[in-house]
Amino acid sequence: MPVSKFILQRNCENCGKQFNAKTVYSKYCCEKCSEAAARKRKALEKEEEKRKQLANQIPLDRPYISIQEAVILFGISRDTIYRQIKKGNIPAVNLGERLTRISRIHIEAMFPKVEIVKAMQPVTSIQEINFDPANCYTIGEISLKYGISLSTVDKTIRKCSIPKKQIGKFVYVPKVEIDRIFNHK
Repeated sequence: MPVSKFILQRNCENCGKQFNAKTVYSKYCCEKCSEAAARKRKALEKEEEKRKQLANQIPLDRPYISIQEAVILFGISRDTIYRQIKKGNIPAVNLGERLTRISRIHIEAMFPKVEIVKAMQPVTSIQEINFDPANCYTIGEISLKYGISLSTVDKTIRKCSIPKKQIGKFVYVPKVEIDRIFNHK
């Protein structure tokens, strides 16, 4: 069985313990840490789904919202909101104990809503793609055109599942897909 000449020292993303990675993509030191990270990821996804449901229940036409509603809508902590109220950056009205209301317009101006964008899916199918060098970039051309490193280009191509084809010593990628992704960023 072949053995790698290189030893990759990594820190486990779950427990922080240092370990020898078996592959370049290894993130966790053991199966237990991998499963724990998967459980955390699943819990965060469930929490985010619950937050979205609560955010959809808050009426859009109210000019003043509660602190808890602002936490749900904007994903910022209560302490941050109270700190901004104390500084005078966000106007607030105290209607009694636990009835602080803040101006929705001011908080939206200070903390704009950020939509989380999923990895972009390729628009065209593999059958439609013509890997003619006139319609494609090489990895080096992409790097020079957009001023980014070769490794970033390669990671982006893999992340976005962009089809590529090696012809001779060059790897060709459709211009349409690359322009769509890098002009978007």
